Amino acid sequence: KTHCLIGRVSHLLERGLIAANRICAVTFTNRAAEEITSRLRASIGPRAEDITRGTLHALCLDILREHGEVAGLRRGFGVADEEYQKVVLGRLRVAAKRRGGVLTRFGRHRLQGYPLSPEEQVLFRRYGAYLRKQSLIDFDDLIAITADTFERHPAVADAVSSRWDYVLVDEFQDLNAAQYAI
Repeated sequence: KTHCLIGRVSHLLERGLIAANRICAVTFTNRAAEEITSRLRASIGPRAEDITRGTLHALCLDILREHGEVAGLRRGFGVADEEYQKVVLGRLRVAAKRRGGVLTRFGRHRLQGYPLSPEEQVLFRRYGAYLRKQSLIDFDDLIAITADTFERHPAVADAVSSRWDYVLVDEFQDLNAAQYAI
């Protein structure tokens, strides 16, 4: 699939169908993003630097850094990694062995609409409030807040989408509903 993505970019550029800066290529892991960058450089040379590329999370982070105030984020907000998310859950008195599962359920709730139990809903609100107090969001928030911002603020979605004529997604079949909306 990555081979096809690189081939598509090469085809578009070799045929003069589009300028490199009008292409966005995203994937899901840092490793895959590095692979795309490496292959693009080998295939199209210096023009690769003009292509917006990276992980979907990195793309969303860039969008929220630019439009975060519209989404209710403080300027200079940070992103809590999984280790810190588990620390937060520990401070909220969640047993260490349950923290990974709780984070998974929270993510599925935000990104796929899965219901939470009443107890989990309370914990989810407390967890979110703790992060907000620290001016932090987590990786799932990157996706959920970006999707919500686009839905609630069409002008922001239009401004972002006008940057590219082609958005190429490696491993497209793995998108969840929120990622697809973006």
